[in-house]
Amino acid sequence: MGIFDSIARGLGSLRPLSDAELEDDREALRQSYVASGDLDEASRLYDELHRYDEEMTRRANEAYAREHPNPPEPRRREHGWYLPNDD
Repeated sequence: MGIFDSIARGLGSLRPLSDAELEDDREALRQSYVASGDLDEASRLYDELHRYDEEMTRRANEAYAREHPNPPEPRRREHGWYLPNDD
């Protein structure tokens, strides 16, 4: 872990974490959320869960983009998508 990763982690960034660490931290956070009895704490934990989910989604989208660099062209009908099939 480099100096910039340490600084980013200290500021609350999730990017320096590995996928396994991210999943483990999210699971611990989810269990804290479920066990929470205080509404304010539950609300804060809920927002934090969404932050972890957004990071996991970003990573999944980046992995998909790396695996599929040239997506296929969308299929179009001969006369347009809004026309009926029974020409």
